Amino acid sequence: MNIEEIRTYVLSLHHEVTEDLFAGDWLSFRIHGKWFVLIWLESPEPRIAVNIQPDTARELRERFDAIRPAYHMNKEHWSDLFIERLDDGLVRQLIRQSYVNIVGKLPKKARENLSLAD
Repeated sequence: MNIEEIRTYVLSLHHEVTEDLFAGDWLSFRIHGKWFVLIWLESPEPRIAVNIQPDTARELRERFDAIRPAYHMNKEHWSDLFIERLDDGLVRQLIRQSYVNIVGKLPKKARENLSLAD
């Protein structure tokens, strides 16, 4: 996947997903104001940051050199995916999981109206 394909996929998850430029060179995707995908546009190698459960993140980092603790983020919960070195299906799965993780932390009232697009 390239950055534009990722952008299209992320925006397809729910009509309330928003995107904005953060700190000049980071493209951020949010649901109810909470980040679930960040893209550093100036990265020497295309990568995205996603929120992954700590146990899963540790396992994935051991299995894949292209999944590492996220740059400038909480390294326990956020991982960088070097997208050109990972299977597209895995990238989509981890983006979707990041969305689910963040939605799960929203207040109940906000969660009631959200679901994943099919």
